[in-house]
Amino acid sequence: MSAPSGLEARSSQSSPLREDWLAHALSTAPADRPAAEDAVARLYAAIGRPPPEFAWVRSPAEATTVLPAAGPFRFPGDWQTTEAKIAALLSGLRRPLWRRGEWKGEWRATGEELRRIVRESLVPAVNSTMPWSPGIGWSGQHDADWLAEFDARRQLKGPLLDAWATIGRSTGWWWPREGLCVMSDRPTGVHTDANSLLHNKNGPAITFADGTGAYAWHGRTVPRWVVEEPDVVRILTEPDADLRMAAADSLGWERYIAEADPPLAARAPDPGNPGFDLELYDLWPRTRILLVVNGSVERDGTRRRYGLQVGPWVRDPVQAAAETYGLRKDQYLQLLRRT
Repeated sequence: MSAPSGLEARSSQSSPLREDWLAHALSTAPADRPAAEDAVARLYAAIGRPPPEFAWVRSPAEATTVLPAAGPFRFPGDWQTTEAKIAALLSGLRRPLWRRGEWKGEWRATGEELRRIVRESLVPAVNSTMPWSPGIGWSGQHDADWLAEFDARRQLKGPLLDAWATIGRSTGWWWPREGLCVMSDRPTGVHTDANSLLHNKNGPAITFADGTGAYAWHGRTVPRWVVEEPDVVRILTEPDADLRMAAADSLGWERYIAEADPPLAARAPDPGNPGFDLELYDLWPRTRILLVVNGSVERDGTRRRYGLQVGPWVRDPVQAAAETYGLRKDQYLQLLRRT
């Protein structure tokens, strides 16, 4: 699980290019339907198909009411379908990227961060809103990660890549079919944490105009109860360890520690935050957490307590704190005050 914003070990790199494509990925603006439809028509023309009819829906979930559930892929016949031909077209366009290897040079850290935001946070959340898979389709604004990589290499050139980039800048998810293309509007609400990962402690992290949406905790898609109804009993009986961590964080670590009373493994003064302690707790089998007090004061004048998962073999709270910053213990001991 990502560290809460007050305890981020390393700040992410940024660039105008990253900010531009991230803004498209997180956009809640109404879709630019004329631009999106024109771009899709160009892709249809590239595979020898006439422009399709367009069916606009309010969300990817609503698209499943228009498209049938995806059946088994039949080889070789299905390779001649519109969606398969567009998939092959895209594969050819992206082949230079695969040959050269992804996320190289100065773009590596920024590109990997953007891919994490899109592929590990946004796409799983949107997928979770759909009752079944409607088959081959593309993510529109959530293709921002690979589009940004092409942009970084100045490879967004030519009419077809330009069409794909236009779709990424104009609309949400879309599904091309014979004579019909189903297009989804963008979400109407998106909430993120300091790392731009989906997160909302008060409700759904992403919502659409038809009322569908998904809950997320620091980038991970979670069930509604994790955000709105966390409680110790449910946390302790949840089989997924990551969901247990998210729910305990949602409940609040002070309250969770007080109610669950896990064994305290070790305690030590925090050299990076004088006057406060570092505490190691054994939450459940093979799961140990470091409970720390935020080095920065919140807007209301209080200091939040955060729980950070550490290796079950860690015995020294100071060493554990150092590792969350990517430091050695001796380096952490020299900190005047962490943030």
